[in-house]
Amino acid sequence: MNKYITEFIGTFFLVLIIGITNNPIAIGIGLSVLVYMGAHVSGAHYNPVVSLAMFIQKEINRSQLLFYIISQLIASIAAAFVIQNFDINSFEVIANTSNRASFLLAEILFTFLLVFVILNVALHPKLKNNQFYGFAIGLTVAAGALTVGDISGAVFNPAVSFGPSFFAIVDPNELSSTVQSNDFFFYYLIASLIGSLIATYLFKRMN
Repeated sequence: MNKYITEFIGTFFLVLIIGITNNPIAIGIGLSVLVYMGAHVSGAHYNPVVSLAMFIQKEINRSQLLFYIISQLIASIAAAFVIQNFDINSFEVIANTSNRASFLLAEILFTFLLVFVILNVALHPKLKNNQFYGFAIGLTVAAGALTVGDISGAVFNPAVSFGPSFFAIVDPNELSSTVQSNDFFFYYLIASLIGSLIATYLFKRMN
């Protein structure tokens, strides 16, 4: 149970930081802190496609995968709800380009990079027990956000887009500016799955 609580807390604050700041540096630092907070308990996935990669690498079993993802998605909904109660612009997760090919390519490439970095710093035997893994993961997300944030929104994590999409479906009037999040969630999901699977099987083949 502690693993799932940790995944909830980590994902909740990750989405909260993203939704309130939309600042790549703050997001990268926040993720680094959250990874160090939870890595020794749950592995600090905070991302369904990272959990999928760990499942393929046999770090978690099928039942754990299911509960990891449920914890992450519920946390995203809770964070989106809390963000609505701050006096800020509505939390929206939509692409910044009308070119779907550019959007998908950006999300696939940097989800690939994120998952590949995570697998290498967390699982590679030559880097076992390293203390820089949190910084490496946080900096990867910050670099991705700075690079393609203006193209795809730099999500690299379907849990991040799930909360706003949920509220866009349940009550479109409540998050009127995020109605399009409902449509974009599936694009984010597909792109992140592709990027994660490529990274996972490349890591497996190389090791």
